[in-house]
Amino acid sequence: MDLGYYGYLAQTIPPREIVRALAVRARRALLRGKPFFFEVPGRRRSVAPAQPRPAVVAGASPTATAAAEILREAQAALRGELRLFGQLKSCGVPIDHHRDPLVPAVRYDPSVPGERVDQFQRGADAKVMWELGRLPQLWRFGQAFRLTGDPSWARAWEETVRQFRAANAKGMGVQWACAMEVSLRAMTVALTYGLVQQAVDPGFLLEFLEEHCAYVAGHLEETGAIRTNHYAADLAGLVVVGALFSELQCWYQVFARRLWEEIPRQCRADGTHFESSTGYQRLCAEMFLAAVLAARAADRAVPQRVEQAVRGLFRSLASMLKPSGEMPQIGDLDSCRALPLAPRSALDASFLSDPGAPEWAWMPAARSFLAEPRRESTLLPEAGVAVLRCGDGFLCLSAGPNGQGGTGGHAHNDKNSVELSFGSFDVFADRGTYVYARDPQERNARRGTAGHSTVQVDGLEQNRIVPGRLFALPDTARARIGRLEQRDGFEIASGEHRGYQRAGVVHRRIAALGSGRAAFIDELRGHGEHVFQARWYVPHEDVVEREATAEERERLGALRKAGFAFGYDPRRCVAVAGRVLLAFGATLPWNLRVSRTDVSPGYAEKKAARCVQIEAAGPAPARLFTAVLFLRTG
Repeated sequence: MDLGYYGYLAQTIPPREIVRALAVRARRALLRGKPFFFEVPGRRRSVAPAQPRPAVVAGASPTATAAAEILREAQAALRGELRLFGQLKSCGVPIDHHRDPLVPAVRYDPSVPGERVDQFQRGADAKVMWELGRLPQLWRFGQAFRLTGDPSWARAWEETVRQFRAANAKGMGVQWACAMEVSLRAMTVALTYGLVQQAVDPGFLLEFLEEHCAYVAGHLEETGAIRTNHYAADLAGLVVVGALFSELQCWYQVFARRLWEEIPRQCRADGTHFESSTGYQRLCAEMFLAAVLAARAADRAVPQRVEQAVRGLFRSLASMLKPSGEMPQIGDLDSCRALPLAPRSALDASFLSDPGAPEWAWMPAARSFLAEPRRESTLLPEAGVAVLRCGDGFLCLSAGPNGQGGTGGHAHNDKNSVELSFGSFDVFADRGTYVYARDPQERNARRGTAGHSTVQVDGLEQNRIVPGRLFALPDTARARIGRLEQRDGFEIASGEHRGYQRAGVVHRRIAALGSGRAAFIDELRGHGEHVFQARWYVPHEDVVEREATAEERERLGALRKAGFAFGYDPRRCVAVAGRVLLAFGATLPWNLRVSRTDVSPGYAEKKAARCVQIEAAGPAPARLFTAVLFLRTG
């Protein structure tokens, strides 16, 4: 038992939340084995409906290109090729919902109750199975039916649901091991049914959804002292199903109030989500949007504070988008979506601020929640994120709290880490998540300090990684963004954290972005002898060491005169893909090293990359200087 970790939780989590969690556990133990609604009189059983359902997702007129892409993906799904984590993967025909399509040697036993499935068995990754179990092909089958009118697509939709139910008995196997996944599967079925309802008999469907809702209600993920995106997802699925199916409206009546309370609780004042993860913020934005639109479709009132919170999630994430439309990776990215209305790569979030995106042809009511793309620098103070923009330059500096109220969750040791782009050319990128439980060592390496473009002192972690806990990260670094300003043609932000205070060092990074250039000053304030390592993850393989040219030396000199360095060494520079030059300096002697590595632009994805590392040893206080020159070619 890690007493230090539990001591931290006792000091961090409000006592009322601990009491609440204990009460939930006690109530669940008392009611174990009883149906969730056993005490509710007059509950209506599922019967065949007399009226058409309200629809959140509606047939529209997407562009010819978008429609063709949908039909291609629907055809691929018939062959067992499904889009998982933004990538098409072969999953077999018929699909085996117990075998890992990425590692076929891994298979889960469907006779084991979901509550007893080992989600962390060696070499396995339940996350992959759950993505398969969300039935993403239902979106494409339903859309194909609305585009073509061909009833075979509606039959494919119905057969998919029937086949899943036949192969996955209620409560058994990995597909019932996580209430969040059961809820999101029910949400997918309920939403996509609106596309095929005129051609599908809903009798069996009501029983399918009833089973899912009852299971989720009996396994709500609220027993922890911190309620996470899992609990919100549990509620969102219940609300969507209860809103769209009148026979199942009891689920809405019981759980809508809880969801309307939970959404504002999980959203910060600056619009960001409390998981401290851009990937999970996108997922929650889509989940919460689905719940709000489903309630509206059923003529149910939604509190204004809830709609404001959902708009805030869209607005804040849109303010972080790169010129390419991709979002920066802050914290975990598992590439999952609640509303995969159009095929996209894992990081493509351009639709969040584009009312003309193909997604909104299918869900036009969502357009009122979209935000205008930001063209100026932005500070998100609660998240500890500064986004600098200058011309086609983009720089994101992350120096915020860990997720879930400081307990960790999906946050990383990424304090004072940056991503930098010029137009569509990425200079520095986050190393990414890659996998969770399948490889705990890889998981910790990527969420650790050395896996980010920041400075590490004496090999220490900014926040302690708790052994055996893949989602625990006690927040002791106390990171924050200090300021955001404009000066002499530069957009400037500074971040600071105290993750190395136990070694006597405080790290402050000043980041500046100008036209075709960027500069970083790393101040290591404190005392004592230390080893300082500044790492820069470059998502390219064409990375070479060379001297600066005369013109480049002149540009570096201009940065020095602007106050961003005491000086750079023009003999030891690094060129990236012939497009960017990196130059370095320090108040201590330093060494340069370029090593092979990789970055993960999506869950279960790897891309070859390079890590440029500057190492300096000596006394604090010390300063490290880095310059980036964009080399205009052609």
